[in-house]
Amino acid sequence: MTYFTSHPGDVGSIHQANLLTLLSRRLESAKAQHNQSLVAALEYEYQQLTAVATQPQTASAGGYLQQLWASFAQTLSEWNKVQIEQGFNAQGHPTWSAYNPQLGETILTESKAEMHQWIRKHYWGK
Repeated sequence: MTYFTSHPGDVGSIHQANLLTLLSRRLESAKAQHNQSLVAALEYEYQQLTAVATQPQTASAGGYLQQLWASFAQTLSEWNKVQIEQGFNAQGHPTWSAYNPQLGETILTESKAEMHQWIRKHYWGK
């Protein structure tokens, strides 16, 4: 089934603008709370939203819903991944931080070996 509106670009553009405005607010809030895993997920959501917007406006309803569901499922899987970041302490030495959203556990260490051990234990269960 193919659907059209009287002005297909107008409705899609308005909807996309509304979604981007909401996404922008959520991203600002996540950054203010220093929630790096949520920031990464929202940035990924932005990429997906802008990628969908660049596709042709004429599509089947079933195809659109299938694509939307696949995008949503991908976003959920990104939220469940362990987030690992490398930073530097005040002395300029490397630090490692990781967050496992499935278990709600976090680690901050200066030892790369300790980080590897934490990943094996908390992510792979070994």
